[in-house]
Amino acid sequence: MALVTICKYRRAKTPYFLEQAGLNMYSLEELAWFLYHNICLAEPQMFDDRLCRWLEEEIGSSELARRIRNGKESGTNFQNLVISIVGAVDLFTNQELAELGEQLKSLGTMQEQERLKLRADGLLNSRNEWAAAEEYRRILRMHQNTRLGVEFYAAVWNNLGICYVRQFLFERAVECFETSMQFAPHEDTRKYRSWQNSWQQENVRETERKRAHRSLMTRILRKNCFAGKKITEVVKKLVDNYRSACYNSFIFDCFTMVEW
Repeated sequence: MALVTICKYRRAKTPYFLEQAGLNMYSLEELAWFLYHNICLAEPQMFDDRLCRWLEEEIGSSELARRIRNGKESGTNFQNLVISIVGAVDLFTNQELAELGEQLKSLGTMQEQERLKLRADGLLNSRNEWAAAEEYRRILRMHQNTRLGVEFYAAVWNNLGICYVRQFLFERAVECFETSMQFAPHEDTRKYRSWQNSWQQENVRETERKRAHRSLMTRILRKNCFAGKKITEVVKKLVDNYRSACYNSFIFDCFTMVEW
């Protein structure tokens, strides 16, 4: 039997846009659930006046907004701010809240690069490849921390390559996988070697690739009749058909890669 949770607070008419994940939150319960299961994506900057105003005006919880403001002014730690949101709803037990507190403490002991990678991995798992790629690049721009070991940086390069693959930036992806192999050969990265070789074998001249893309789009356009349809419907149809065409080729393997 499925469990149903009745929201303690009212549903927002105007959602709170969570920039870290690119998602709209329509209730405090929804925000608390996201934070609990994606704690690596939470940032101290999110507990700002915009969040407090949303809690007051949309959720109707002036008390919670006041606690967050007072906490920020008094310099309370990030852990308490997160718990104030997650603990305000009736979704989690005391044991679960205690476990969340331990996770937050563990995050506090990590190196900055480790925290950034956890955040990037979370973004990648949520299919936000663009934001994830920026976080991985941010790690690589920082001074290399020898205490993290070569496998850490091999994983960063590997996962950045996955981001590029999902963005159809295959040349950049190949470079990332090659660099990852140089740091520390890994079973998954070796598996991608065959994909790299396939891509390089398919690496025809730029004009030929453009001609192939134009031919593909022409077939898609001829296959569909867009008369009388909205432009958004046309674009969605084009994207769906393009992805379908790609999935029928060797590119399909690129979307099923597992980061490490």
